Amino acid sequence: MPEETYEFEDLTYERLDAAGIRPLSVLDVLHGSPRVRRHIGAAMQIAGRDRAGTWIVVALIERGGDDRYTVTGARQLDADEIAAIAKMMEGDQS
Repeated sequence: MPEETYEFEDLTYERLDAAGIRPLSVLDVLHGSPRVRRHIGAAMQIAGRDRAGTWIVVALIERGGDDRYTVTGARQLDADEIAAIAKMMEGDQS
């Protein structure tokens, strides 16, 4: 199974800066565990925690073939979203 690759464009960095999210935090979520993935067509969202424990959701779009994704943005999750993600993670462990 091929490994996923994640790309950052100039616009990615601009959007992350506007959202107050560091690229390193995005990488923490993309390569960390546990995380929750939602894949719909060419779009994907991955939610997880960075090394500081902040819950972040990363938006990506598949480009240039299977398993190559461009990060399009990220944001911190609010309390309701964190509760929903925690519930999903509990369900995965059952």
